[in-house]
Amino acid sequence: MPRIEGSLAIPGSPSTVFRFCHDMDRRANWDERVDRVKVITPKPIRTGTVIRVDTPPPRGGPVFSWEGEFVTYSYPSRSRLVVMDAAPSSYFADGSEEWRFSGSGEGTRVRVVWEYKPRGLLGRIRDALGGRRATRRAVNDSLANLEVALQAQA
Repeated sequence: MPRIEGSLAIPGSPSTVFRFCHDMDRRANWDERVDRVKVITPKPIRTGTVIRVDTPPPRGGPVFSWEGEFVTYSYPSRSRLVVMDAAPSSYFADGSEEWRFSGSGEGTRVRVVWEYKPRGLLGRIRDALGGRRATRRAVNDSLANLEVALQAQA
């Protein structure tokens, strides 16, 4: 499975950063890979919570959705979301995303790891020809956006 990692030190306590990252109503404001998130199971978010993620459409392509379940939710240090169901039009068939938060000087080190399985031969080709690079850029840009959004909130 391809693995994409991003990391950034962000001003703020781990609890503040963790809470902000898991506010699904705000996620689309800073995460470039997300157009909208809907929490499907009753709130609050915890282990077992299921969400639906709508992604921005690729150039000329359709919006697609995927559903994931938080299999780990350890406030304020870690969460892991596992893909349960991805639309057939999506470029990945399976995946997981892990977030880790740790104190770092006067802020928080945020680390995200996205592991995914491209869907079929065309998905593997697309991944090799630029999909992985574009996703890596989106992860890193989203972390930078997260830092700006947190600073704007403070």
